[in-house]
Amino acid sequence: MLVPTVALCALLTLAGCGGGEGGADGTSAGPGVPAGGGPADQGPAIPAALIGSWSGGITDGFRSSVYSFNGDGSYSMDIKGVRITGRFSVSGNQLTTYPDVGPGHTYQWGIGQDGYLYLDGESYVPFN
Repeated sequence: MLVPTVALCALLTLAGCGGGEGGADGTSAGPGVPAGGGPADQGPAIPAALIGSWSGGITDGFRSSVYSFNGDGSYSMDIKGVRITGRFSVSGNQLTTYPDVGPGHTYQWGIGQDGYLYLDGESYVPFN
């Protein structure tokens, strides 16, 4: 029967249309975009609001960190002249880094109403 098939297709389509989940302190993870290289790669969604470079955090009283998150799931962190690279994943308001060398870390993250990225409560502004 055609009607149940159409209804099922509509439900499946709607189920795939979701924004990001809310973050801590009234922040939002933003809308998602697919990670990876193509249709065969069905990796987890990376929120579009996260993609880009962010400057901030506090190290020795100075804002000296730049975090860059890419749509393919790779990232880099430039902290006090040291560059760390690797992969990352996002699940709701948790962002987990998997550096090429050393242990990973899970952050609570979100994009605030001010447009800043928040990682474990520290703010980062868009960096060009």
